Amino acid sequence: MTRSDRSLEIDGEGAFWAVAGFAASLVVGVALRPLRVSAGLENVVVVYVIVVALAAAIGGRLAGLATSLAAALAYNWFFTTPYETLRVDSAEQVATVVLLFVAGLLASLGGRATRRARVEAREEADVLQVLTAVNLTAARRGMKADTVAVHGLRDLLDARSVRVVRNGPEGDLVVASAGQRADDLDLDRLPHLDEEGRIPSGHRRSVGGTLVLPAEGAVVDLVRRDRRVGALVIIPAEDRPILRETRLGIAAVAHALANAR
Repeated sequence: MTRSDRSLEIDGEGAFWAVAGFAASLVVGVALRPLRVSAGLENVVVVYVIVVALAAAIGGRLAGLATSLAAALAYNWFFTTPYETLRVDSAEQVATVVLLFVAGLLASLGGRATRRARVEAREEADVLQVLTAVNLTAARRGMKADTVAVHGLRDLLDARSVRVVRNGPEGDLVVASAGQRADDLDLDRLPHLDEEGRIPSGHRRSVGGTLVLPAEGAVVDLVRRDRRVGALVIIPAEDRPILRETRLGIAAVAHALANAR
């Protein structure tokens, strides 16, 4: 199972940077060991917190958590008495090790929150851009909005396939599509998002604390004057997180398409 680019943006390449953080903790210990008396232990703690913060900022939550543990153990090994053991002979030193781990933990969680906020802000801007393009095209050139919508949503969501179907004399007819060619889909069997983009119960699943669209695909009906006139169909990328604002944007695109003429 692969992780989507958006998941990686939020959580980072944890495994690689966890190993790098562990190695950096050992390097700091070896480098500063000759100075453990003259440098001041509070300065050593600051160095370790910086290492954890960098690992979390670059590698994400997993890297930050692993590095905070490695930093606490390395500090214990190199800078608390008795040296080069994991035993500690004073309550003050125990408190320092624990506080170092907690500081690293907070740094790693804070780094993930910053990364997530940055991703959310960029995606909200992208959603508004797609919605604006669809609405402008719907107002000026009617059904050309279908093509703008499928390509815009395909790029926005990194989806495998996006299509718009319209009611025809003999049933649904695909009028625009982008991405991989999908086999004929039974739209009645796919989960249907409501007018606010909410995923129906029984089809909700999250990755890293963020909802993902159902892997088999999702449908938003195009409804004009209480009558279904078609559907917007999305076959998503695997485990790609989707924000609430993005789901609202998808529903808004469907509304614009329903009223395009």
